[in-house]
Amino acid sequence: MSKVVKCLCEECHYNNNHECHADGIEVRSSGDLQVKTSDGTSCHTFKAKS
Repeated sequence: MSKVVKCLCEECHYNNNHECHADGIEVRSSGDLQVKTSDGTSCHTFKAKS
């Protein structure tokens, strides 16, 4: 499995200096249409910084 390294979501708990430190990530489509670009996806691993 590939390692996720880059994270540009500064509000995410797992983002440490633009590196993702989650054990794994889950990406889903963000709508009910067929996804054709990354704009149609969302990260369900996101956890807001406290």
